[in-house]
Amino acid sequence: MPAAPKAASVSPFNRGIDRDSLDEANPGNAFGWDSKLRKTDEFSSVFRFKHVHRGTYLDIFYRQNGLGFSRLGLVIAKRLLSRAVDRNRAKRVLRESFRLTQHGLNGIDVVVRLKTVGTGADYRAEWNLFKAAASSGENTSSV
Repeated sequence: MPAAPKAASVSPFNRGIDRDSLDEANPGNAFGWDSKLRKTDEFSSVFRFKHVHRGTYLDIFYRQNGLGFSRLGLVIAKRLLSRAVDRNRAKRVLRESFRLTQHGLNGIDVVVRLKTVGTGADYRAEWNLFKAAASSGENTSSV
């Protein structure tokens, strides 16, 4: 017996958007398992390479990874953002910024470390400054 086609779920939360069709239409913008740095050694190798873009609120460490895709690691300290909701929001904003621009990064590992907090902290703007510098091939800073 053939399986019934999957119906798009309509709810007030997703406003009729079928998430599966979005991923099939543009699979390259997904932020999946392969797009994340997970192991301590992966983070350490990026920190040891010592290429960093320093902004007001973020330090963005990066290095070539030899893979065909870019990966992201996030370091959000509890002492800077004590409430879990604030840490999760910062991670969500940074993940989304990475997801939308990951193809222009050309196979680099990126670790974003929150440096300071402020009332008008604009993480997207700092990410875009890094993205512009990385895509132009400019070495923003070496420690």
